[in-house]
Amino acid sequence: MAVSGTYDFNLDIDQVIQEAMEMIGGEATLGHEPASARRSINLMLKDWQNRGVLLWSTSVSSVTVAASTTTYDLASSTIDALEVVLNRDSTDLKLERISPEEYLLIPNKTQTGRPSQYSIRRGRDNPVLSLWPIPENSTDVLKIEIISELQDVNKSAGQNADLPKKFLPCLTCGLAYHMSMKRPGVEANRIQMLKVNYEETLSRAMLEDRERAVMRVVPKIRYV
Repeated sequence: MAVSGTYDFNLDIDQVIQEAMEMIGGEATLGHEPASARRSINLMLKDWQNRGVLLWSTSVSSVTVAASTTTYDLASSTIDALEVVLNRDSTDLKLERISPEEYLLIPNKTQTGRPSQYSIRRGRDNPVLSLWPIPENSTDVLKIEIISELQDVNKSAGQNADLPKKFLPCLTCGLAYHMSMKRPGVEANRIQMLKVNYEETLSRAMLEDRERAVMRVVPKIRYV
């Protein structure tokens, strides 16, 4: 039996748009359609986040603290921080996360020392990380495991969507559904069929993407 021997199948954004248009059927229109499709893809990716689809990228960012400085701006693409540790003298010390409300209730926010707690407040433009106590030096380094948003789709040629390949079917089906509502002359029953197909492929991708690891309980450790 002859097989390809390759495992790198992928679709760039132009191919996703073409596949979606073929699923809609009928005569293709020209002009604004590619730009409209890219806009629909970006809106759909935002909707997936609202639905709880765990699509993001993670990275570790290092920030050197500044003495007497409480707050530190995180990148605008930051969704949240998974873990924050303070590196002092080549030793990583895990910080305890508290809510913005708990941080607000700290009676002495001007206390300085080795930070042991942090809070993240999400703003319109970017999240802000607050430390307590306030850093006592400018040599400690924060290591922040950051969750970042998916990158936008734009008109760059040959661009791929910033998501795992398993989501390509629902991305294509979803685009077909959204574009069918914009295209004149598409029958209502076909739009409904595309919607059902989209929701089914998205559900399968979400089910497949669930964490399969055995649950691990980590004891809470306080550093004093």
